Amino acid sequence: MSALNPARASLLKMFALDAKIVSGSGFTLVDEDGRSYLDFLSQYGALPFGHNPPALWDALDAARAEQMPSLVQPLRPVEAERLAERLAEITPGDLAITTLANSGAETVEAAIKLARLRSGRQGILSTHNGFHGKTLGALSATGKPLYQEGFSAPAPGFDYVPFGDLDALRERLETAGDNIAAFIVEPIQGEGGVICPPHGYIDAAITICRSHGVLFILDEIQTGLGRTGALFACSDGDEVPDMLLLAKALGGGMMSIGACIVRPSAWDDRFGQRHSSTFANNNLACRVANATLDMLLEDDQALIRQVATNGTYLRGRLEALQERYPGVIREVRGRGYMLGLEFHRFDERTDSATMAFSSINGGVIPLISSYLFNVQGLLTAPLFNETHVMRLQPTLILGQLEIDRAIDALDAVCGILASQDYYSLVRHLVATPIAEKIASGSVAEDAAHCLPSNLPQTGSFGFLVHYTEEEDVYRSDASFRQFSDAEFANWCAWVKQLGPGFARRMPKVTSKTGATAEGWIMSVPMLPSDMRGSGRHEATRMIKSAVDLAVHEGLTRVGLGAFTSIVTRGGETATGRGGRITSGNTLTTISAVKGIENVASRAGLPLEDAHVVVIGAAGAIGRLASMMLARRVGRVTLVGNEANPFTPKLMSNVADETYELLMDLPVDSGLETGEAVSRVKNIASRLGLGKDRKGIANRFSAAFKALGQQPPIEFTASLQTALLDADIVLVATSSEKSLIDPLTLPRGTLVCDIARPPNVSDAIMPDQTALVFDGGLIQPPFDVDLGAFQTLPKNLCWGCLGETMLLALAREDRDYSIGSRLSIADADRLSLLADLHGFAPAPTQWYGRHVSAEDIENFARHVAAKRAESVSHGLSELGA
Repeated sequence: MSALNPARASLLKMFALDAKIVSGSGFTLVDEDGRSYLDFLSQYGALPFGHNPPALWDALDAARAEQMPSLVQPLRPVEAERLAERLAEITPGDLAITTLANSGAETVEAAIKLARLRSGRQGILSTHNGFHGKTLGALSATGKPLYQEGFSAPAPGFDYVPFGDLDALRERLETAGDNIAAFIVEPIQGEGGVICPPHGYIDAAITICRSHGVLFILDEIQTGLGRTGALFACSDGDEVPDMLLLAKALGGGMMSIGACIVRPSAWDDRFGQRHSSTFANNNLACRVANATLDMLLEDDQALIRQVATNGTYLRGRLEALQERYPGVIREVRGRGYMLGLEFHRFDERTDSATMAFSSINGGVIPLISSYLFNVQGLLTAPLFNETHVMRLQPTLILGQLEIDRAIDALDAVCGILASQDYYSLVRHLVATPIAEKIASGSVAEDAAHCLPSNLPQTGSFGFLVHYTEEEDVYRSDASFRQFSDAEFANWCAWVKQLGPGFARRMPKVTSKTGATAEGWIMSVPMLPSDMRGSGRHEATRMIKSAVDLAVHEGLTRVGLGAFTSIVTRGGETATGRGGRITSGNTLTTISAVKGIENVASRAGLPLEDAHVVVIGAAGAIGRLASMMLARRVGRVTLVGNEANPFTPKLMSNVADETYELLMDLPVDSGLETGEAVSRVKNIASRLGLGKDRKGIANRFSAAFKALGQQPPIEFTASLQTALLDADIVLVATSSEKSLIDPLTLPRGTLVCDIARPPNVSDAIMPDQTALVFDGGLIQPPFDVDLGAFQTLPKNLCWGCLGETMLLALAREDRDYSIGSRLSIADADRLSLLADLHGFAPAPTQWYGRHVSAEDIENFARHVAAKRAESVSHGLSELGA
């Protein structure tokens, strides 16, 4: 773990932005391996002359030679006084009195204090999406909830209006102006995505504030001192702010310093007497600031005029890039050397699950910046910015040759995005094994609160997905087929570092009753193999974190897909976190059982005397399916994991529960019951079973065998033995391997495979001697659009997703399908809800191929032949 902000260090490491930079000169940085990078960020504008400008080192050397005292408070700091006089000379209008600070945030704090003291009012008005720093007062003025959460910010007295909206400002001041001390605003929102207001906004806003006695604070900490191609962004304005704030470039990239320059009419001596700072009037920092002004003002501001010219050239090149890649670049904006390149969102596209995930969770700019840095040698703003805007803020000394080099790099990455070759975008991240996992947090966790929080408080859901097999990676990101085996393994390790997050917002869904719900697909970027053994703990942590994200965003229900249910023991370890949880296992089971009933009926396979084999009967789905089927069929064989020493006990428990269910089934239950029910009731009557039913499976088995009959409920660990005379097989294990070769099945065998990944291997069945179909799929009364995560037709979905949506539509306010002991009563209730809202079992298919009526007719012939052979064999034995 890094000793310096481990959260940030981990993110930099994740995106391969942790190169050790050992030297810098001008616009060039060099790492420990000798590779050079073009700095197109200049520390967010704080390096006006690049790295290590000789003139500023000369100023520092001169201060050392003079033995200039750095700190002389409370005496007169000569260099600080000279700086204040020069700032009064170069700032617009009658801005004349300077208070110095150590940073931009401290400068904002000073302005807030002065405004409140001078006006006698407490309110500070700023703009949504604005940025003014991260100390408590500056953070409160920063209109970005993401930065404020958890810090008891905003503090009392702060409020916000939309940036660039004069009507909103006027209305707020007309209704609440008597309590507002000041309005603080940036001439261009930098951190907010390089947002420029309408022309004339600043002048008009100053006029409105003056008419209400509200002080106007112009935050030019990022825009000031040449960044926009003028000495100040407000240089061409007619009105003068009451306070002008500077920092960043004022220290020349060598010293930290800020300045609040105030008009005499806004000054208050009480502030001057009470506000101070040990390090603020630092002569050494002020010497560098004065040298910085010398360089900026030299030759009638020649450098700044060059920024204006080159800024126009840079913007033109970027706009030409936008014309070439209109599907990649949404907008170019900004002035001078403060420009923003906004990329189109990827979350509504279906060509890449990775880019969709990154688009929602703040990973797009980090990915692009990582590529530019590692492959093209170009440094841009990678983290903690507006999630789809790349800020371009080169040093002021940068020329057109360097601009062309940067445009070539941006052209390369835009070409990758336009051609959907995301492999080339991420390849450098997985060229070597991932040596260390992220220490804490994730991109998703850091950015999730940027999501639009406008989901309804009811009828809302999140559904967790993950890769169920390696092929899923390629289905959701086709360009990743270029991965070598080693790169693929490294990718699977790398992507886990992203953690859980929102992956796609689903369109609103409407049930047959008219009920509606909205929801998100959420991703846990792991394979089943990652979620077993020691990986189970990491997977559980991710799943809990995903549930917390969902709850934070107001989602009332969270569904667990595939192995996220298995890892959390059917949701048991994910409950109690504020949202309602469902594993989805109940509707999955219902759909599978109804699918079996449907195909058996069409194939002429009577359930009432059929032998059903349930593989994975100790699991939640297998257990519930065994109990549901036992009510309809002739005989059930429960099959457990042969390698698990607890299998006999587990199977015996399921058999006990199933016998007990059949014993207590009311005669007028309304169900079409099979032979198992009547046989069990008869034996139960003979045995005189009362309340003591412990171990009843063994007692039933002994009673049936004493009569020379096969028990209607049996269990075994031998899969092959169970399959020998099976009529119907239901497969519901958590195994990642294929357990059944369909080509070896006895003819006339019907198989329903619920497992994901499938436990029955794919094959073309000649003449449909056996019939296999995917179980647990649902056809809701609406299309399902999962974007890049779509592996089924849009009219179908997994049972676990179907149950999640159904419960959200039905406004069910409790957990469902939790643990391994699913309720048969809940299953019957959910079945009725499914019918009410229009959720039906999916049309019969296998590995995405439709099972046709002709396929079922062919299979029916084998069923008939098998039954005829069975009757013939029975008559033969009877004659013998």
